[in-house]
Amino acid sequence: MTNNDDDRDGRSATARGYVLATRVTSIGMQMAIPPAIGWWADSKFNTGPWLLILGAAFGFTVSMLELVRLAKDSEESDK
Repeated sequence: MTNNDDDRDGRSATARGYVLATRVTSIGMQMAIPPAIGWWADSKFNTGPWLLILGAAFGFTVSMLELVRLAKDSEESDK
């Protein structure tokens, strides 16, 4: 086994894989939790689908920003 993969940032491939899996999981949670909170708030305050829609838009925006950051970090680590 060669150490070529370990030379980039001092971490093993498994460690980098865990970091990537954690980031992808957090993106999924960023997309799921705000609409769930909006749905709960709609049922509590009887506001119809508006808080659900707001939560979905917020979750989508935050997750897209995180995806862009993830792609930028991946691009920089390839150099």
